[in-house]
Amino acid sequence: MSVKIAKTKINEFLTWIMDNYALYAPVEDGVTKFCRIENLSKICFFPNRTDVSLKPIFFPPEQKFFKWEKGDNGYIIRDYLDKGEKKVIFGARGCDVHALKILDMYMSGEFSDPYYSKRRENTIIIGITCDYPRDSCFCTAFGGMVPEEYDLWLTDIGTHYFVDIGSENGRKLISLDIFEDADEEDEIRKRRKIERVEYEVEKRTKIDLCEIKRCSQEIKKKINDEIWDELGKICVSCGRCNFICPTCHCFDVRDITNLDGSEGERIRVWDSCHLYEYAKTSAENFRKERHARVRYRVYDKFVFPVMRYGVYACTGCGRCTDACHAGINIREVLRRLIE
Repeated sequence: MSVKIAKTKINEFLTWIMDNYALYAPVEDGVTKFCRIENLSKICFFPNRTDVSLKPIFFPPEQKFFKWEKGDNGYIIRDYLDKGEKKVIFGARGCDVHALKILDMYMSGEFSDPYYSKRRENTIIIGITCDYPRDSCFCTAFGGMVPEEYDLWLTDIGTHYFVDIGSENGRKLISLDIFEDADEEDEIRKRRKIERVEYEVEKRTKIDLCEIKRCSQEIKKKINDEIWDELGKICVSCGRCNFICPTCHCFDVRDITNLDGSEGERIRVWDSCHLYEYAKTSAENFRKERHARVRYRVYDKFVFPVMRYGVYACTGCGRCTDACHAGINIREVLRRLIE
């Protein structure tokens, strides 16, 4: 069964969601990002991805683990583990939905992080097809703009959004009487829209990474290539590419105490493999050269995850290119590495 929803009914749909779930959607607040919505007027319908991904919702830049306090009979520990909430993410793009699956792989796979998992559970994804790509986008290099897994997927077909149903949770949402049956012409409009936008991405991208094993092996062979010295000379090691990336997941754990140690907190904060201190140990810094840190970051996206899980840890969102002060374009780097 195919359905559609009139654009004039979207607010009614979102109001119903807010009455039954915690709603997160794109807003503009200095940068474009996803926030918890209390007022529908705050939602912005952007034509493509936001500046900031979905990652901070589930893996925030600073996460408090627990607090300790000295009492009369010893220390009292209070855990900050979230109770969890039923949430709907509205307006997600394919690159960010794909990125969430990669984060799941790292944070809830072989080793399960309860602070991440608690935020991630009971999440419904309602994605939207981009109207046109940003200059830095290259999602088609990884297969396409629409992800394999979602609950509902909306595509603008004029006066309506065509709605693809990807899960039982999504099927329950379309039981509302504001949805209409879609016909074959609606289906054709949807396919044409997706094909047109993907064609625009491909024109700018001109790179195909879908042969995962072959491409990863080509990159792996270039471990001593001159490109790393070139990039090391211009990279400023600021870590912006790591912090803006929707799949980077490195962190540091710190204990913050008062002067007498009677109370304090343990917190997790994002870390970056581009920072000089990242690989510093008591014995040595085993990646003190900038070119080594640049290379490690690329390998950690296109070589190591393929060896471990059989997938890239990149979705082609292009945020690292947009954020880079040195003008490093990840697409150009990849072209050189697999040519």
